[in-house]
Amino acid sequence: MSGGGRIRRRALGAGLAAAWVARPALAQGAVLRAAHTNAIGEVQDEGLRFMDKRLREITAGRLGLQIFPNGQLGNELPMIEGVALGTIDLAVPSHAAFANFVKEYQLLDMPFLIRDYAHLAKVAGSPAIAQLAQAAQGRGFRVLGLYSSGVRHLMTRGPVNGMEDLKGRKIRTQQNPVHVAAFNAFGANATPLAYGELYSALQVGVVDGAEAAYTNYVAQKFYEVAKHWTTVGWLSLTAPVVLSERKYQSLAPELRNALVQAGEESAVFERQFVVDSEAKLIEQVKAQGVTILEPEKAPFLQAARPLYDRFLTSAADKARLQSIQEVA
Repeated sequence: MSGGGRIRRRALGAGLAAAWVARPALAQGAVLRAAHTNAIGEVQDEGLRFMDKRLREITAGRLGLQIFPNGQLGNELPMIEGVALGTIDLAVPSHAAFANFVKEYQLLDMPFLIRDYAHLAKVAGSPAIAQLAQAAQGRGFRVLGLYSSGVRHLMTRGPVNGMEDLKGRKIRTQQNPVHVAAFNAFGANATPLAYGELYSALQVGVVDGAEAAYTNYVAQKFYEVAKHWTTVGWLSLTAPVVLSERKYQSLAPELRNALVQAGEESAVFERQFVVDSEAKLIEQVKAQGVTILEPEKAPFLQAARPLYDRFLTSAADKARLQSIQEVA
């Protein structure tokens, strides 16, 4: 991370510490401001709508969400900062963005770590993920669940038949060091870019392509500006549902319990929603006349292997990696 990023994290940490002044728990209800970057009806939006419904049911209307979709309250990094500083109550950033604030989530950035959706469903309830949530709590974030953002492939302006076709191409990645390193390892010119800028960047050729999942490829109509789809499956992107620990502790105990229950129930619902939606999304992609290519994955796997040792350096990282790999 850059020096500016470290300074930002120290400043946020100081702000959170200053905010931990004892205050009485809210006896009355509340409506939490919840932000995400998906379009309305996309997977994270559906997950939060389910969570809002369950919260209102469990608490008899005392607690609910006011949902701000499509980056209305900012892109992912400002959104997480908003949670830390209290201007946003709850957010659903990608784990890749969240790793800038809680480095342990970098584990989930390892290419090809999560084998499929069934594996993810089991991993989400594993001790390794519980340890990541504990690390987040130590930095002022309460993680209420782990959403799926789908398996990531490639959308490009020109065809990519294999890894060799990525050489020199500008491929948009998230603002995350592992993602940048992965696409550089694949031979591309990795180009970090805010999600809200991606459509126009593809349209005018600032970037030649980007990694994406079926869900946002369809919902954001990226097929209009990137007509080639290459099924690499390089990453299963997840999205923790995060609340500031300060906000969590300000609520009455029964409302905290409701948040934990509704958060986990919504995560189970959302992950299954991703699975159920994908077959329909694939048909929608085909209907748009997109060229769908299926390259040999072995070169990608081989290129990605050194990243594990490069980024997972601590004994704790390696133990959690092994734990996830051993989940049947």
